[in-house]
Amino acid sequence: MRLFKGWKLTLMASMTLAGSHAHVLAQTPGSLDMAPVGQNGLRAQNVSYAGQDYGVPTGGIAGGAHLTEGVPMAGPAGPMGPGMAPPMAGPYGPEGMGGPQPCPECGGPCPGCGGSHCDVFGRDAMGLISHVTGSLAKLPALFVPFGAGGIATQRWFDAKIEGIGMTRTSGNSNFNTSSLGAGTGDFVLGTGMVAPNSMQGGLGFQGNIQVGPGSNLEAIYWGLDTWEDSAFATSPPPGNLYSFISNFGTFPVGGFDDSDRSLLHTLNYTSKLQNGEINFRRRWSEPYGFFQGSFLTGVRYLELVETSRFTATGLNNNGAANNGPRFFDYDLGTRNALVGWQVGGDLWYNFRPGIKLGVELKTGIFNNRSKQNTTIFANSLPAFGIPEIRESALNNETAYVTQLSPQMVYRLNYSWAFRSSYEVLWMDNVALASDNFNATAPSVISQTSSRIVRVNTDANVVYQGFTAGAEFTW
Repeated sequence: MRLFKGWKLTLMASMTLAGSHAHVLAQTPGSLDMAPVGQNGLRAQNVSYAGQDYGVPTGGIAGGAHLTEGVPMAGPAGPMGPGMAPPMAGPYGPEGMGGPQPCPECGGPCPGCGGSHCDVFGRDAMGLISHVTGSLAKLPALFVPFGAGGIATQRWFDAKIEGIGMTRTSGNSNFNTSSLGAGTGDFVLGTGMVAPNSMQGGLGFQGNIQVGPGSNLEAIYWGLDTWEDSAFATSPPPGNLYSFISNFGTFPVGGFDDSDRSLLHTLNYTSKLQNGEINFRRRWSEPYGFFQGSFLTGVRYLELVETSRFTATGLNNNGAANNGPRFFDYDLGTRNALVGWQVGGDLWYNFRPGIKLGVELKTGIFNNRSKQNTTIFANSLPAFGIPEIRESALNNETAYVTQLSPQMVYRLNYSWAFRSSYEVLWMDNVALASDNFNATAPSVISQTSSRIVRVNTDANVVYQGFTAGAEFTW
């Protein structure tokens, strides 16, 4: 009899809950419904929810229960509907299941946010990185940065190749070589007209070998192609161009037969720069990996070679033993071989996985073995039994070199990354061709001259420009 009464009570309870039975059968994610599959199986259900109804019955539970920590609790009816009290704060409160939801603007927690960090247009003033990241995600897959390894991926590559374009933004002084008329000060030709201040192209290579944890040796070479330029000045017969070798026709008065009273003066200039380095680099990283860097020290070699050639052409000299058009050819060359020890380092910021921004600084003290060579040909020299005049001077001077390089690396896949940089190279105490013309006439030409052969290393030069290339990792 007691068993029969228990069955009746169970039936009545089931009828009471009939209005909510369909909702009870709505399963939470990962639960099983009771509809059999085959003879013994149960079927897993994926259920979506409307609003913040977490599967709680909307009617039929006495007192209008709501969930707190998953336990039915009695409470008054609330704005959420029949049988639901106002949601409580907590892990299943107004922010939704699983705790506070991120702010749609900044990605941070919503409590206390209130949009106070947004500008008047509703944009997030702190979300530049998020905005850039979202924009990159819309790029074709080929151009999306390769982010394997996360934000703290170590800075490393095995080899690189890049194109270089640099301009000499300072260094050349303007040495005047020609004037129109004797002593007029009307200078019509000078080294400032042929200074190497336009873009020079070149190639750069680097190879790295790891020699220990966070340590590597690197070999670097880059060079700029030979820069060339020329200019000229003309005068109608009988010729009214005067050169620097006679102080523009004033010493001696009227100038020399070979170099002055000329119809044509020309000036050519060439310049070439090469660089080689072997460095030891030790890398470091702060605990979270957003900032990384390295220290380096090593040996560096730079070679700066320049030439400048001045020529003068005049009318026939009928009184000379070697009859023919009068000419004067002054060919000048300088070479700087800088060898020294340098120190430096770099600092990198991991902007996002696959994109790194950094800056590198290297500086050192060098010995500059500088040399100057001059060769002079002239129409009248054979009359003195001299086919040509040759001069040279050698000097060893302390020089200084500093290089600053803001850089960017954009990784395309595991093996390849695009890189670009802006280079600023400063060299002090070097010999330039424009500063090594000797305005004193050779004693063979002028018996009263006191010409001193020397090399001038008082110049400094600054090169600036961009590089673009690829890094390879295997």
